[in-house]
Amino acid sequence: MRINTLNRRKFNHLAFGLICSLPFTHAAELESFEADIIVIGSGAAGLAAALTAADYGKSVIILEKMPVIGGNSLLSTGLINAPDPERQKLVGIEDSNELFFKQTYDAGHRSGNQELIKVMVENALPTVQWLEKYGIHFKEEVIQIYGGLWPRGHNPKVSHGRGYINFLSKACKDRGIPIKTNTQATAFLRGSGKRKNRITGVRAFVNNVPVEFKANCGVIIATGGFTANQKLCAQLDPRLQGMNYTGSPSATGDIFPAVKEIGGQLKDLKEIQCNLGPVGHFSHRSGYHTDVKRHILVNKNGRRFVAEDGLRDKLRDAVLSQPDGDVFIIVDSDGFQDLSSKFQQSGATSEALGYGWKANSIKELAQKMNISPGNLEQTVDEYNRAVASKKDPFGREPWMLVKTINCPPFYASKARMAIHYTMGGIVIDTQARVLDGNNLPIEGLYAAGEATTGIHGTNRVGGNGILDAFVFGRIAGQSAANQK
Repeated sequence: MRINTLNRRKFNHLAFGLICSLPFTHAAELESFEADIIVIGSGAAGLAAALTAADYGKSVIILEKMPVIGGNSLLSTGLINAPDPERQKLVGIEDSNELFFKQTYDAGHRSGNQELIKVMVENALPTVQWLEKYGIHFKEEVIQIYGGLWPRGHNPKVSHGRGYINFLSKACKDRGIPIKTNTQATAFLRGSGKRKNRITGVRAFVNNVPVEFKANCGVIIATGGFTANQKLCAQLDPRLQGMNYTGSPSATGDIFPAVKEIGGQLKDLKEIQCNLGPVGHFSHRSGYHTDVKRHILVNKNGRRFVAEDGLRDKLRDAVLSQPDGDVFIIVDSDGFQDLSSKFQQSGATSEALGYGWKANSIKELAQKMNISPGNLEQTVDEYNRAVASKKDPFGREPWMLVKTINCPPFYASKARMAIHYTMGGIVIDTQARVLDGNNLPIEGLYAAGEATTGIHGTNRVGGNGILDAFVFGRIAGQSAANQK
């Protein structure tokens, strides 16, 4: 998202000022813990970093500010992109790392860091295989997730991010890696003498008691973005004023002031992505739009208005241009049955709350939605003809014109745009080292996942977020373990 009235420096200064830093406590003696590596955050990036560091024989402590682990990763759809000839041939899809790179770079409006993108792409399939070694299994058929641009989304059999967090946290427990919850990191420790410029640990509050965690090799930031900081998001982009968010309330960006204090570089904080969210609370989000080939979007007039397989920023703008910003996601019985059990349950909850509907005909569905039955019937007929001809007047790609909407019962859910992902944050290099204002590595400090910036440019491809977290989490773990 671009706002022309403020330049980048002013945006980042404003963002830094709006993120509330926690109190800094000076004490003569604090309780302290020590490990080779301290990881801040227990989502996908943090768990991947911890397990990778342990592979190198390093001791690790994970800090998590919330009483439960997982962060945004726990609530994600869990779909992870990777070119995968074995799975993709099952649906007649050709793919390559070169195509994946091009689509990621182009989708970010060619503003992403090409070296970082290349690293993510090249490590995509190996990361899926790494997850499988930890007992995380994926469905055979890859799909194109909303905003994903190509059918390369690997769908975990344990839906959403639950499988990732369950299996990887169990692996941490089995390997003796403690995860300290209710532990809020607030500042970084520096060394002394010849090590004065090196990060040597973290100052934190454990259940509001100040504690120090000393790191012999390095500290890894894996705290996620700031989607739950609605005040900051709206200040950066006024269109987001009053918007709900789709993730965890833990995603507030409160580590950023500490990063800034030790000279770390923050960049592109204004680049904030939206996704279709609920009218009510996030837990009631239908998710009918997750698999692009299964749904259509219509407005209050019962008309389609966009190609549903487009870029997320294009979809955002199209939805926001509709009356009141309200749209409806339509699927049939086949589409509903293909949803995860969690999304099916959320759809039922939406129906009970009055913004989800189920009917045995399109006409009856439209009547329940209080929109024109004739318009909706015509829209669905036109879409089904587009599937048959492989030609869509809105420009939907032929490979996403494969499923008609004709199997009753039919389902609809009302949706609005919601704050979903922050693409700006901490600047890193290909080794996941945090860079200072001169683009030089800060010794002993690493970062991965949504807390960082550079990969997604100004628009993230759906299915790349969890991939980014795992890939660079593993790289951060390796880099920190190799720190001398």
